[in-house]
Amino acid sequence: MNPEIQGVAIMSKSVANGSSEVIDSRELAARWQVPESWVRNRTRARTPREERIPCLRFGRYVRFEWGSPQLSEWLAKKRQ
Repeated sequence: MNPEIQGVAIMSKSVANGSSEVIDSRELAARWQVPESWVRNRTRARTPREERIPCLRFGRYVRFEWGSPQLSEWLAKKRQ
């Protein structure tokens, strides 16, 4: 299955049951087919707030809620 289609299916499944899957930057980069460094750069404080990918911070660990409305909205804005 195409990773992009698989990612959409996973996101739809997560939203459908009301929960989000927590993933790391490597997994998000793989699902979006971009370099991990690109994802990491867009979570840093020096990145303008409107450009930052919505994330969760656990000390030095950064995670993303796959299927969350915030992440879906951010991606939708980038597609325009």
